[in-house]
Amino acid sequence: MSKRANPMAVKSALTYEIGEAAIALGKTPATIRNWIRDGLPVLSSKKPYLISGAAIREYLREKYKAAKSPLGPSELFCLACRSGRAPCDLVVTLSHVSLKTSLLKGACSHCGGTSTRMISRAKTPEFAETFNIRESVGSEP
Repeated sequence: MSKRANPMAVKSALTYEIGEAAIALGKTPATIRNWIRDGLPVLSSKKPYLISGAAIREYLREKYKAAKSPLGPSELFCLACRSGRAPCDLVVTLSHVSLKTSLLKGACSHCGGTSTRMISRAKTPEFAETFNIRESVGSEP
């Protein structure tokens, strides 16, 4: 099972029982019940609970939006700290991932772990003003 459920997997015009919603989203019924306890609105106080597809979509979008934390202009995402951190001495390595994206990689100034950030190749000069960028060898796609 994937970690995040796709809100578009449910039809907004339909209603779902807990088991049906779990199957549609690729989750367990226990997860759907936890979401109900966490604030997912249900249509009935009687069993079986009915959940609007539109309510599921809205709940998941808000839940995932709240989990995001935007990075500051001089931050990379540290995989060990699970937050935005400045790299040591603002030194990063630039690797080209595709024709439009690049990956900045550095060492976290807090724990020394790997920190990364995906950027648009068009914005590389903008990030070069903040970071000391070193090109990765053989990074062209």
